[in-house]
Amino acid sequence: MKKEHYYPPPSSASTTSGWTAGRRRFADWLPWKLFQDQMNPDKANHGWFIGRYARECLHILPKLPATLKWPVAPTSVLEWHQVDESLREPGIYYGYRPEVSSWTECCHSLFTANNETLNFWTHFFPTVFFIWRTVQLADQWNIKSDGLSSDYAQPFLIYMFSAILYPLMSAIAHGFSALSHRARAVLFFMDYAAINFYAYGSGLLYRAYVLPDSWMQMDANIYLGMCVFLSLASTTLTCTSRAIVRDVVAQRLMRLAAFTLPYIWVSIPLFVRLFDCFRYVEASSSCPTADALRATKLHLCQVIVALLASFCYASHLPERILPGKFDYVGHSHNLLHICGVTATLFQMEGALIDMDVRRSHLIENQLAMMDPFWDQWIPLVVLLGHVLLVAVFGLYIYWNEPQTIPTCNQNKKCH
Repeated sequence: MKKEHYYPPPSSASTTSGWTAGRRRFADWLPWKLFQDQMNPDKANHGWFIGRYARECLHILPKLPATLKWPVAPTSVLEWHQVDESLREPGIYYGYRPEVSSWTECCHSLFTANNETLNFWTHFFPTVFFIWRTVQLADQWNIKSDGLSSDYAQPFLIYMFSAILYPLMSAIAHGFSALSHRARAVLFFMDYAAINFYAYGSGLLYRAYVLPDSWMQMDANIYLGMCVFLSLASTTLTCTSRAIVRDVVAQRLMRLAAFTLPYIWVSIPLFVRLFDCFRYVEASSSCPTADALRATKLHLCQVIVALLASFCYASHLPERILPGKFDYVGHSHNLLHICGVTATLFQMEGALIDMDVRRSHLIENQLAMMDPFWDQWIPLVVLLGHVLLVAVFGLYIYWNEPQTIPTCNQNKKCH
């Protein structure tokens, strides 16, 4: 007996284009046919469902750019050989925006198919969410306000400000980097500065609520002082890689090192807590309660997802092994953004649990971070330091770089 196929047979019209058939396949598959069966107890087969879902995702993901119908007609995009070498990404062959675009063209490009569209939206929506979450938490703390609430919550609010700032600057940089060569450089300087300010915010958060008691008892000046130094040094190194260094490989290695070193330093005490909590002993000082264990599991998820984000940034997978297939959707920078904000969400929720569960213990043992020097004045100094570095490197770009770089004729290859 002939095996029945899940999908309906193709239309008899031989003129049907490939992308139309792809869209029909995508629409037939997604919404209800699979999910309706899973809601029926007599037909549910979750193992089959997950396997089928994964296979269809792997089949459809490389074809999504042709499958999706974008809301407006796509603007002119360029191929890899039509842009300068400094603008090319490994494995990305098509979808580059013209380097010199107006403000309206940049805004229009956010709603059309190019390789920066999802880079913008994958950080714009998290920015809105983090703003909403901050307002929500601030309202809760105002309702429960007592003598110590504002001082105790101050480090968390500084952290939330840094968590809002870095996806916001990233979205602006990706959205408007096509204005000019100089604008691209300065916008990404701001992006680098925001990421490194977030590194200091994470260090402040860990010192205030997350670190093991043994590390809490140490002098905060050493841990947070190194966080300040690495934050500013990382911004200097990343801006130097874009402003002065011309070798593309050297640029990427410098940025990878600049982002990795602050993360390692900030997370060393967290690694100690994870090791102490998950080693096979009957009692652990880092996880004395079920809530503390739940918070530690969230911190572990944050570490895993952050490592995955670093892997995506360094490896340029999957577009490196399937070049040209992920020009618009699913390339490594999309995955970097998604993993980055997911790690931030795990970090935030884990710290909220620690903040609530450990409050009485930290305050009674005078381990709480209530020094305005570190959670008020130093964040302001660090932020001003990043602004100064962006200004200095921006002036260097203005004096030493042209407004635009030579581009190739669209009918000719650069090399």
